[in-house]
Amino acid sequence: MTVSWISDPVFWLFALPALAVSGLLAQMVLSLFSCCAAFTLRGRRVHLKWWMIPTTSACCALLWGVAALVAMLR
Repeated sequence: MTVSWISDPVFWLFALPALAVSGLLAQMVLSLFSCCAAFTLRGRRVHLKWWMIPTTSACCALLWGVAALVAMLR
């Protein structure tokens, strides 16, 4: 019986943090269209700085790349 990548628990150990960072990135981008460019993180309002979206998108790409690499190598 072969195990596909979607049911591999090791893949999900790497994919869940990437999924969380993707959600944070989406929340940051959507907050650009609000009146004060702030998003809520753990119940507190965080005002966006110029470096937050590029850093989060690079981190997101890195985490998804690692998850894809784990899926390919297993």
